[in-house]
Amino acid sequence: MFIDTHIDTLWAMKKQNREFYESSDEGHIDLSRAQEANLLAGFFTGYPSNSTYTTEKMMADWVKMVNQPKNMMYQIKSFKDLENLEMQRNGNRMNEMEIGVILSLEGSSGIDTGLNRLYIYYQMGLRSIGLTWNEENQFATGQAQGEHRGLTGEGFDLLSAVEDLGIIIDVSHLNDKSFWDVLNNTNSPVIASHSNVRYLADHRRNLTREMIEAIHSSGGSIGINLCTHFLNDDAEKASMNDAIRMFGEIIKIADIKSVHLGADLDGAPLPRDMKDISSIPELFNNLKLDLNLSNNELNLIKKDNVKRIIKKIWN
Repeated sequence: MFIDTHIDTLWAMKKQNREFYESSDEGHIDLSRAQEANLLAGFFTGYPSNSTYTTEKMMADWVKMVNQPKNMMYQIKSFKDLENLEMQRNGNRMNEMEIGVILSLEGSSGIDTGLNRLYIYYQMGLRSIGLTWNEENQFATGQAQGEHRGLTGEGFDLLSAVEDLGIIIDVSHLNDKSFWDVLNNTNSPVIASHSNVRYLADHRRNLTREMIEAIHSSGGSIGINLCTHFLNDDAEKASMNDAIRMFGEIIKIADIKSVHLGADLDGAPLPRDMKDISSIPELFNNLKLDLNLSNNELNLIKKDNVKRIIKKIWN
């Protein structure tokens, strides 16, 4: 079983006109493929939340998706929920396995500066949040907007409220200045839900060595992104081996407790030798062999690192 901290399926299902419970050759994940790959839980974001409209639309689609019985989705709002699901999954037949789903926001533009929507979304199950997608908004600055600006005063208020509520802070889409504003002003572990190593693939969405060390020092973790553009400077040549190299590099810089999977399923092109979520078990098998990992070490990457953060922040 494994946990993935970034899945864009809500957006993909609308674009491809499909339902999660329907087996499909489109996209990267549906119920049967998730069960076969043994996905324990995923952080589902679905839309870049870069406006009030897109955020509200995402929340409406989220409510419909998790309340559709055929989807067999088990919404996770607490560490106890995650523990209960993991116990239920042990020994279940594949076609009886529920998939754990965690509500996250890829950007906070849809939240008002009075933070009223933040508290409503928390009651709906919001448990992970990025302050921006790629845009500049009322709280912070995304990676596509340069380095002229970091967090605003309202952004520091949002950061404080998120920390008080017990929502995981996601730094993946922030520009460098906003990243450091977050890391220098929080006492909680942070995650980069779907980011890689910048000096191995020179993209501003990836992390510098200093950023990786800072996330490690916070007690957080980095989700390796399978997007081809973040794995290799020549995206067309990106492969599973590039992803394994990213895992290994973060282990060298930090340690094995600071890395997990944030595959960006249904949100980005995958390497040429990876089809969809069905390729994830092979990735983990090769990761174990290539990095000479024990079963316990592999389980840290697959789920236990994220579980540790969930337990600390949500409790």
